[in-house]
Amino acid sequence: MRYKNSEMTIVNLISYLNDEKLNLTPAFQRGHVWKLKDRRALVRNVFLGRPIPAVFLYKEAAGSTYTYNILDGKQRLESLMLFIADGHHAHKIKNWGNYFYESNLKKDARFQIDSSDYQAQRRAGVSPTKRGKVSFADLPDEDVREFMEYSIPTIEISLTDDTHIDEMISLFVDINQQGEPVKRFDIVKAMYREDPLMMSVFNLLAEQQKRKEDMLYKIRSSVFTRVLRQLQVVKNASNQNAQVDRMWERLLEIALFARHTKHRSAIAILRDFIAPKSAGSKEPKLSGAELARLRATFAFIAKLLPRLSERRLLTDQTHSYTLITALIGMDLVRKIPKTTLTRKILAFAEALDAKQNKLPKATAVKLEAYRAESTKQTTHVSRRVERDRLFAEIIEAL
Repeated sequence: MRYKNSEMTIVNLISYLNDEKLNLTPAFQRGHVWKLKDRRALVRNVFLGRPIPAVFLYKEAAGSTYTYNILDGKQRLESLMLFIADGHHAHKIKNWGNYFYESNLKKDARFQIDSSDYQAQRRAGVSPTKRGKVSFADLPDEDVREFMEYSIPTIEISLTDDTHIDEMISLFVDINQQGEPVKRFDIVKAMYREDPLMMSVFNLLAEQQKRKEDMLYKIRSSVFTRVLRQLQVVKNASNQNAQVDRMWERLLEIALFARHTKHRSAIAILRDFIAPKSAGSKEPKLSGAELARLRATFAFIAKLLPRLSERRLLTDQTHSYTLITALIGMDLVRKIPKTTLTRKILAFAEALDAKQNKLPKATAVKLEAYRAESTKQTTHVSRRVERDRLFAEIIEAL
């Protein structure tokens, strides 16, 4: 790879976008992860003339319809796009809407900023102590010119014939640790998105749809999504694509457990997932038996949603993982009559949420031990194994 330090003005950015020379959605990029407050903070820094982190672009191989692909800086460029959009008579991004398919993202277009945050306040007649909201279209011409001439540090990367995609991903991970850190699942998803197991798990959750320049995940209606959408970590996601990514990560981990019936650390999963690829092999897609086991477990939990949807046993990521893996690993759905298992799980969920429970002493001691195993280093293999054991013993005693 070769690197070239340069600059890109906001005028250049608009030109690239209008001429479709900039691709914001290469395979390894994540979705729209910034919230509006983050976008306002970025624009504020531009108006104050403060430097912002460099944008990394790389030139696509011959035959691409784009001149540049974004490697790092997607959220920053999106923020500028939404602020400008098509609200100004002289400076418009004609296709801005193509990059933001979901309505909750489009509503942020032409967002306003605090007038006390930029230098035009005096010329606009706004007192420095008075807070007012203004959009890009409201700005005086002089301030628009200054804004459009703002230079964004840019590093252009040219790929050589011997550049491997793993090299690009490694660089992406190294430079993209500020703001929204790259997670292990982002790496796996980026490098092995078309892996049979990855895609068979994804297809249980969503359908991928290309909508102009944006990529939309349309959530399927299934027992898997009904259950996983109850997780607080999924509910807290900023948009539908982020929800799917979080469900995808959870279900992939559970699917691997169903396949091997043993817990593994996140690092081990990443290492084992990547290692076979170097030998040219792939992780097989879900088999019929694996899928049946997963579906039976999630279907059982889905029937309990009216009484579990507000319980930590289901909404908490650690507890829900234990619930699902214990049911799968010990085959409890098949071994215990469903009415009996339902009663026991609901009793466990109630006791888990209660500040003081009325369980027999021996069972109460085990519940406290379970809670202790659920507070620190929750993804450690030994803690997961111990939680499964305690869960099963408490279920048996209830």
